[in-house]
Amino acid sequence: MGISESAAASEPVFRVVRLVATSAHSWEDAARRGVAEAVKTSPDVRAASVTDMDTLIVDGAVVLYRLKLELALQIDRVRPNPVTGRPAVTVHRCLIVANKTLAGDILPEHVATRVAAGPTEIHLLVPASRSKETQRLISGATDPLSGYTMVSPEDLAVARARDVENAEERLATFLDRLSDFSDVLTSEVGDQDPLAAISRVLERSSFDEIIISMLPGSVSRWLKMDLPSRVERTFGLPVVVINPPNQPPSA
Repeated sequence: MGISESAAASEPVFRVVRLVATSAHSWEDAARRGVAEAVKTSPDVRAASVTDMDTLIVDGAVVLYRLKLELALQIDRVRPNPVTGRPAVTVHRCLIVANKTLAGDILPEHVATRVAAGPTEIHLLVPASRSKETQRLISGATDPLSGYTMVSPEDLAVARARDVENAEERLATFLDRLSDFSDVLTSEVGDQDPLAAISRVLERSSFDEIIISMLPGSVSRWLKMDLPSRVERTFGLPVVVINPPNQPPSA
């Protein structure tokens, strides 16, 4: 006897993701933090189980609670129909990578077009790209005697934290503008290296395509590092590049 389409649709496909979650407060808080991190990338976390737990003890006191978690993420594209009584739908999953272009109009238009085309789930990744100040500190002045680059760790840490704050502010403003799509849009701020940030997302979720929104060629660091081609070669997914017109240069 064959399996009906409705029965097949009710049997989702899952991927197991393993991660380590920590907390200074409790194992329960560690579990909550681990699940919260996972659902940044995928709204399809369906179950979590603890495979191991331990603590870090310093001077007789517990300073860190640590859990190893296994999370079950639904990776197929079948979703319940929002209309009661209608057949399940298959969604298209899209990963958008952007930072400086979030302030323009092209990305909101692109999201609206994708959603209008059919059932869609979009995850927005905002790499915390280096500012000119961070790049200046990393490049630093070279000591003529030792040949080492002189960098203040404190100044560099502050600059990198500021890069993350800037990315979070851009993302928050963008999400406010796209509040009408909150039911299909998830987001996160990622690593300053966009390739590493994309890799981390794909370790925890799956997509049908990747859209990279970049500044015009003359000021785009991502274009200079050949990001679109590297992403396509590394992950084997279709890559779409969009460049906003009349975008101001990077600050």
